[in-house]
Amino acid sequence: MEESGGTTEKIGERIYKQRKRKRLTQQELADKMYIPKSTISAYENNKVDIKGSVITELSRHLETTPNYLLGYETSNNSFVNEALELLQSIKDEKVQEILIVQIKTITNKLEDTEERRRLHG
Repeated sequence: MEESGGTTEKIGERIYKQRKRKRLTQQELADKMYIPKSTISAYENNKVDIKGSVITELSRHLETTPNYLLGYETSNNSFVNEALELLQSIKDEKVQEILIVQIKTITNKLEDTEERRRLHG
C-alpha cells in the first residue's frame, strides 16, 4: 500500500479524496449507488468492511480503479497506470533505453511547443 506522510492511507481516505476530486457530496454518491448517505460516511471513516462488488461500483462512480481505492496503485490516472504496466512488462534493456529516449524526445517537443505558444501568444 502507498505511504502517505508516513502513515498507510486507508481505503476510506482514498474514497473521500476521490469523491472530493469528482466534486460529489456524500449524498450525491449515495444517490448514484442507491444506498443511504450514512453508508458512504461509514465507508469513508473505515467503520465497515467493504465487499469487493461495492469497491468495484464505487470505483466506477468515482471514475477510478478498484486497485487505486485498495491502495495497490499510487495514481488514480488510468493512463499512467496503463503506461506503467506496459513499461514494466518490457524486459529487454535496449528496448527500455530506446523508449526512454523516445519519451524524452516527445516530452521536449511538447514543452517547446508550449513555450512557443506562450511567447507568441
